[in-house]
Amino acid sequence: MGRRAVNTTKSGKFMNPTDQARKEARKRELKKNKKQRIIVRTAVLKTKDPRELVAELEKVDQMQFDPNNPPPYSVTVLQNKYKKLKATWERVYLLYQKEEPNKAVEMKALEKEYEKHRAELMLYYESVKQAQDVQVDEIPLPSETVQMYPSMISAVPRSILKMPVR
Repeated sequence: MGRRAVNTTKSGKFMNPTDQARKEARKRELKKNKKQRIIVRTAVLKTKDPRELVAELEKVDQMQFDPNNPPPYSVTVLQNKYKKLKATWERVYLLYQKEEPNKAVEMKALEKEYEKHRAELMLYYESVKQAQDVQVDEIPLPSETVQMYPSMISAVPRSILKMPVR
């Protein structure tokens, strides 16, 4: 599993000197291309605006957690989009953490605010969905309880905070 010498092939035979030179040149080119790819990726990440990323995340959340309208795309598509945007957010955050720590602090605050809003949206969505599943006949009404059990009314203890009724 160790490194193979440049002057041998995979089977262990010695290479032609021209092939050997080609192989070394290819190795150098791949190394150079890797550096260029890293530079391009960081340049692309620098152009990303954190507020726009949060706006896109909120848009995906609105589509996924809208109780009134069904999502326009399947849930898996929306979840994949969310994961990709979140991964981009993390890469941008790490970049700013290395280069501009004060902007990284702002991003962290922005992320906390977004997560809070997302949690509220999810809670609202879940509560609406649960309310839609409840049958009206299953909800007990207090007027029936009073008519069926009048002795329970006198058994309810009075609060110490309320003034006695006269």
